[in-house]
Amino acid sequence: MHVMVTGCAGLIGHWVTKELLRNGHSVVGIDNMSSGLWGNLPPKPNPRFHFFHTDLVNYADTKEIFMSQRPEIIFHFASLPREGSSEFQVYKVTSTNILAAVTVLELGIKYGMKRLIFTSSMAVYGKQDPPFSEKMPRMPVDPYGVNKSATEQVIEQMAETHGFEWAILRPHNVFGPGQALHDPYRGVVGIFMNRIMRREPIYIYGEDHIRAFSYIEDCLPAMMKTVDSKKANHRIINIGGISPTLIKDLAEVVIRCFPEYPRPEIIQLPPRPHEVVRAWCTTDESVKILDYKEKIGWEEGIGRTAEWAKTVGAQSWVIDDLPLLSEKAPLPWRELAKKT
Repeated sequence: MHVMVTGCAGLIGHWVTKELLRNGHSVVGIDNMSSGLWGNLPPKPNPRFHFFHTDLVNYADTKEIFMSQRPEIIFHFASLPREGSSEFQVYKVTSTNILAAVTVLELGIKYGMKRLIFTSSMAVYGKQDPPFSEKMPRMPVDPYGVNKSATEQVIEQMAETHGFEWAILRPHNVFGPGQALHDPYRGVVGIFMNRIMRREPIYIYGEDHIRAFSYIEDCLPAMMKTVDSKKANHRIINIGGISPTLIKDLAEVVIRCFPEYPRPEIIQLPPRPHEVVRAWCTTDESVKILDYKEKIGWEEGIGRTAEWAKTVGAQSWVIDDLPLLSEKAPLPWRELAKKT
């Protein structure tokens, strides 16, 4: 099949791209490289992979790609997945997430898309009681969750009118080799690892925050089944970890994977605004529809990711503009802002 992967240089996008190519598909990759890694792109030359360094928010440039490539299947991973910072850079997060998605959606419909696979987020569930089930209503509590919730609804509405197939995946806390270690605003596993390698303290927000962490190689087989699974058509499916874990316990596991570095100081901070304390999802639908299996698990996954992180080494933090930065923003972000 002729498949488009947006965000193809990001964590999930590059793993899916490699697997599609391994399975014989031709792939059109799009990424603006704002957080993707050049090293995540397939090596050249590859006649079945065509890469476009383009920002999906640019409608005219994106239209040219769709006109020439006309993908049958689209994996839409491209986003700015910064839930915590969305209240401090709401324009950038919202425009990147919603405008990029509706650009892909409109052009996909216009130029012959048969199926759209959209990666949403468990942020759509908000502060309901976990584990979050797909049957629960959308109740987001921050702009990022609102972005994902709105995009899900637009996809459902447009599919009813225009007749394309879709699957909405809600992965949560996915980590693994190829993630952006340089981003201080998202991805707690990567942030912890980079801080250790930079010999900086680790910050933990709140005392009893719980998440279920998802190693990318456990998620990948289930995600790949959405390419042609009839059972996944018009379904919303949680994908990810099955073991709720305290963030402070995650920190200890990460620290143990870096024995050659000094043990970092752990600093406890207040929760971030609107942060959900307890958040993890059910896996029943992913097991039933996509045969999800957790063969590696998050603890071994941390070890594998740590070995990869050591090969790339400590990364300089890429500091972004937070137009609404205030005393309500996390202390590490305010400290980084002082350095610009």
